[in-house]
Amino acid sequence: MLAEAAMLAVLSVERGPGAEACMDDAQLTRSVERRLKRRVFVTDAEANLRLRIRFVAREAEIEARIELSSIDGASRGTRSLVATGHCSVLDDSLALSVALLVDQPPDPLPAEPGAPASEPAGSSATTGKSPSGAEQSPASVITIPPEVAAAREPWHLRAGAAAKAAWGPLPGVRPAVVLALTLVPRSFVPIRLQGEAFWPAKVERDARSGARFHLLRVGLSLCPPLWDGARVSLGLCAGQQLGWLQADGYGFDRDSKEQRLGYSLTLGGEGRLRLFPPVSVRGYLGGEVPLIRDRFGTAGRNASQLFQPNILAITGEIGLEAALW
Repeated sequence: MLAEAAMLAVLSVERGPGAEACMDDAQLTRSVERRLKRRVFVTDAEANLRLRIRFVAREAEIEARIELSSIDGASRGTRSLVATGHCSVLDDSLALSVALLVDQPPDPLPAEPGAPASEPAGSSATTGKSPSGAEQSPASVITIPPEVAAAREPWHLRAGAAAKAAWGPLPGVRPAVVLALTLVPRSFVPIRLQGEAFWPAKVERDARSGARFHLLRVGLSLCPPLWDGARVSLGLCAGQQLGWLQADGYGFDRDSKEQRLGYSLTLGGEGRLRLFPPVSVRGYLGGEVPLIRDRFGTAGRNASQLFQPNILAITGEIGLEAALW
């Protein structure tokens, strides 16, 4: 008995707007042929099948539409793989699906009454139908689970600047300027590093004397996303901050300068609204618990306390953020 000849196919890959990071024809060819351990994709003159892959980006989703037909244009069916996130989530599932289809392709679909016997392979590009004119069945749509890793997704980096208001780290409610970098690893939660410079605060003992307070801080937070939509995303940030607080006395017989390190734990929620690529508006509201609460005051006969950080501080931020890559 003669062995059945291996099926060979002509491959075309189309990547629409927003799907440029998806597999190209060379990557898909290598992945499929590595699985089947043979040559699969050839020129028209050698092929018995035609395989067309279309990548379409829709908001947060990426769809890989597989259309298989005989070399004469007779449809052998369609299949769609849908995933959320980076396009490389589809890599393994797409290569496996294509390998199975070309290794043991389904029989040609029966043509509709009155339909031409064959059509060009690209005739369904704008109709959303298979080449035979049949609608794609819901059963042929496969959704990739969100926990599947995106093998080729790069690390991302976002840079931002924000205005901040805080009640508790300094006397009263004080504004601050924030500069931040957010690193988004491929298989880990975003890591946010930020620096803050507060507007000086003044506390008077009387009309002629008191102290001025200056605060600089750096913070490190982990910000796991809670929900990530097409334009709006929400997340939670938990972290720590190290502060450098300086108090300068004035109007006393002997003015002194005190410098203290502070340390606090932070927890809050963030929201991000995408304006246009790559710029977003980011807002944050959270609380801080200082683990170091130094007292600042005057000495002598009329000793008094000028300031001590609150046991719970409330902070809020609003600013712009840009995705660098």
